[in-house]
Amino acid sequence: MDKQLDGGIGNFVHRRLSQLKVLARLVEHELSAAKGSKDINLERDLVENLLDTVEIFIEDFEVAHTGVARERTAARASVDANKPAVTRLS
Repeated sequence: MDKQLDGGIGNFVHRRLSQLKVLARLVEHELSAAKGSKDINLERDLVENLLDTVEIFIEDFEVAHTGVARERTAARASVDANKPAVTRLS
């Protein structure tokens, strides 16, 4: 059984690590699929989704820790404006 973490940020991070674990397994799968090649081909959509997952984790952590969300860069905001809206499950 998992060790119970003390309240606050520890529980917050612990509950959201599953997102990063899935991301790590996906990258591991892509590396093994390359079978020793120095080049790895990833579709742009996949890389954008990987980046979105990391950014969501960072934003959630910053809000929980400081109470203030950081602003996205103009480049990411323009990419996000062109993407369809996705509903996040919490």
